[in-house]
Amino acid sequence: MSSNSGEIARELFAAGAERSDGNGPATGGRGPTGGTGDSTTGTKSAPKPGDHGSVHIHGMDDGDDTFSVRKFLAFCGPGFLMCIGYVDPGNFESDLQAGVLYGYSLLWVLLWATVAGLFVQAMCVRLALATGWHLARVMRDEYPPRVRYLLWIATELAIVASDIPEVIGTALALKLIFGLPTAWGVGVTSLSALLFLGLQSFGIRKLEAFIGALVAVMSICFVAQMALLGGRRDGGDVLVGIIVPTIPNPNAVFIAISLLGAVVMPHNLFLHSALVLSRTFSLGERALKSAYKYNVAECALALLVTLVINFAVVIVAARSIRDVSFDDPTGTRKRAIVDRPLQNAPEMLKDVLGVAAKGMFAAALLASGQSSTITGTYAGQFVMEGFLEIRINPVLRAFLTRSAAIVPSLLVILVAGDEYAEFLIIVSSVILFVQLPFALIPLVKFCGDPAIVGKLVLGPKTLFTMRVLCGGVVFANVVLLIQMIHESGTVNGTVGGVFLGVFVTLIAVTYVASVVWLAKRPVAQNLRARVERRMRGDGGDEYDDENENAVDRELADSVGGEEMLAGVVGGTAERNAYQFRVGTPPSPL
Repeated sequence: MSSNSGEIARELFAAGAERSDGNGPATGGRGPTGGTGDSTTGTKSAPKPGDHGSVHIHGMDDGDDTFSVRKFLAFCGPGFLMCIGYVDPGNFESDLQAGVLYGYSLLWVLLWATVAGLFVQAMCVRLALATGWHLARVMRDEYPPRVRYLLWIATELAIVASDIPEVIGTALALKLIFGLPTAWGVGVTSLSALLFLGLQSFGIRKLEAFIGALVAVMSICFVAQMALLGGRRDGGDVLVGIIVPTIPNPNAVFIAISLLGAVVMPHNLFLHSALVLSRTFSLGERALKSAYKYNVAECALALLVTLVINFAVVIVAARSIRDVSFDDPTGTRKRAIVDRPLQNAPEMLKDVLGVAAKGMFAAALLASGQSSTITGTYAGQFVMEGFLEIRINPVLRAFLTRSAAIVPSLLVILVAGDEYAEFLIIVSSVILFVQLPFALIPLVKFCGDPAIVGKLVLGPKTLFTMRVLCGGVVFANVVLLIQMIHESGTVNGTVGGVFLGVFVTLIAVTYVASVVWLAKRPVAQNLRARVERRMRGDGGDEYDDENENAVDRELADSVGGEEMLAGVVGGTAERNAYQFRVGTPPSPL
């Protein structure tokens, strides 16, 4: 893989460790001027079989296209790190609300959100394998500086928004297990983030095994709660809820969008596209296509597990609220469960399923919060390195991200009390969904362009489907905004109401215009030569000066002129200028 991907894997899993793709030694880091990532600067090193920062897979170029369990197991890991975003405390919050309010009727949303998630994550795999770069790295060279910085800020805000449910969920789990006050629990989460980051020193496979164990804890806890429900009388209703798309009432739209926002997270696109690069093997077209097959299969397995967990949460909540026998003539207690499910649902589960159910819920919530902490920190590191070419210590990165999430959480708890803490989780889910197009649209455009991914380009039908998905996300966001404003009653005939209406309209127009500009803007980069080298497997990712000059000559020929070659060969920055094939339209910003 490229020197850039080698740097990323080393930074992620074993600082200072050497990395090899098995087909030649990896080069050093990028030059300060930027560039294509093919720079030969840096110290070359021989492959090290004991490298903790990557997993080398043998036999990918053996010509055997049959499914190999050995190879599949070697590829297992990145998908399970990625799938944590599908079962974080924000998911549990939305799942519990959906089950308590609407029973099984929104299960279809979870099904199709997970299916869409599989297609999206498969595109992350496609981009990483074709280019040897992760999503943030490709976006860095694609957009003008102002747009790039704004996209980076939006992504960082999404990472912070995704960290808020982890903070609150972990704090509530500590309260359930140890009786620790929520405010104290929020403070403890700052230390837990640093503690679990120490796992990276044990190597990637140990880290993946640990995360897999946490996913197993969540699965066992919620499946066990389903078993405690007993009876099979609801099987037909559950099946109808999964198959038949229904929206019980207009209020269900908000919960449905919260489910989507909690499942398909923007930072997961950056995370997964980088984690795929932790697997190294001898390059070549057959090897890359085989790696794509195994990565997608592993991703499908991981998402299937998360779908079962999310289904279980909704089903348990729906059955428990129906079967609970507490006295609630005014509906106050049910309203409390709906408004604050992470705090009040455990008592409901205890009433219906017994004391063990409360403990299992707390254990699953704690496992969810802690695993999400690790993956969120890694995603932030990739985003910062990709957009800005800045690498910071993972511990410092965890501290900064966690601090940005702790401050609003702690303020809300101290000022408004525990009962309003969970409202931040819903808000964060909506923020994630609103931000999703700014990561999803570039990903779809890259994977639909042969100049970026070469022979791994999306087929016409799949590309059309993904474009429809992007349009659906934007449409759902606009509907969500209109519904929230309508239900709030703040936009009215008063002076303040009119002012707020104008302000909201401007925000909505700006949002839609930005998304449309992003979608309409033609892809400017041309990575065809880079991808073709990976497809041929020419010397892995180690290119000497002669290789670099050959690449530059090929690029110069593609844009029509030997006269350009002198400027291209002169340096990395100049070469970048001729890596673009179309004019870059002006930014609306």
